[in-house]
Amino acid sequence: MLPLLMIVFAPGLPPFQLKDGDRVVWIGSAIAEREQKYGHWETALLCQWPDRRITFRNLGWSGDTVEGIARASFDAPVKGYERLLAAVKAEKPMAIFVSYGSVEALDEKYRDFENKLEKLIEDLAPTRARFVLFAPTPLERDSNNVISRRMQSCARSVGDVAERGGHRFADLHSQLMKHPRRNDYTFTDNGLHFSDAGYEGTIPDFFNTLGLSWSGESPQRYEAVRKAVLKKNELFFNQWRPQNETYLFGFRKREQGQNAKEVEQFNALIAKVESEITTALNAKTN
Repeated sequence: MLPLLMIVFAPGLPPFQLKDGDRVVWIGSAIAEREQKYGHWETALLCQWPDRRITFRNLGWSGDTVEGIARASFDAPVKGYERLLAAVKAEKPMAIFVSYGSVEALDEKYRDFENKLEKLIEDLAPTRARFVLFAPTPLERDSNNVISRRMQSCARSVGDVAERGGHRFADLHSQLMKHPRRNDYTFTDNGLHFSDAGYEGTIPDFFNTLGLSWSGESPQRYEAVRKAVLKKNELFFNQWRPQNETYLFGFRKREQGQNAKEVEQFNALIAKVESEITTALNAKTN
C-alpha cells in the first residue's frame, strides 16, 4: 500500500479522531459523491480504527453547492437546500464532512460562497455534530487560470469559516498543490474529478489534512473492507436516491407511490453489509 507521510498538524488542533459508535455524514459535490464509488478514503479511515464501530453515510451530489441547488429536482431552488438539511439531520450524524467550493468557483458569484457556507454550518448546528470542512481540490492542470484562482479563494473561505467556528479545516487544496504538476492526469479523469487512482493515491494527503498519518494496510484486509464498503454505499445510494424517486415521492407518486414502503427495506440489507465490514476489519491476514 501507500508509504507513510510526514504529519503536519493543524495549528491548535489535535489529530482528528473518530470515536467508537460515530456516525459520519458526508455532504458536498462531486468530490464527495465520487468517493462513495471508489471508497478509498472511507476504507482508510475505517482501517485506522478497526476496533471501533464507525458508520459512514455519503450524501454527496455532483454539481451541488452549499445552497443544495442540485437537489431541487423539479422544485424551486430553495427546496434543494431544505432537502439537504433534512437529509443530513435524518441520518443523526455525530460528525459531518463538508466538501464544497469546486462548483462555486465556476460561478462569478463565488464571492458569496463564504457567507453561504457559514449559514449551512449554522443551520446544521442543531445536530451537535463535529464538523470537518474540506477545501476544494485544485485543478490538476493550469494552476494560474481564472477558475484556479477562484478555487484558491474558495479554499481560503473554507479555512476562514472553520477558524471562526472552531472546526477542523482539512486543507486538501494546499496539500495537493504541493504535488508536482504533470502533463498527464495523475489523480483525475479530466483535471478536476478524482479517479479511482486519485482517491487511492491521495490517501496520505487526505490523512495529513486531518493531522493523521497513513502507514498502509494489509492489501488483503484493505480490499476486503473496501469491497464491503462499496456494496454498502451502493445500497445506501439506491435507498436515498432511487432512480424512480419522482414516482415514489414526487409529483407522479399517484402512479407508483404504493411502492415507497420498499425503500425502508434497504435498512436490513445495509445493516447486513455493515456487519461484513466489521468482520473484514477484524479478520486475520497472512
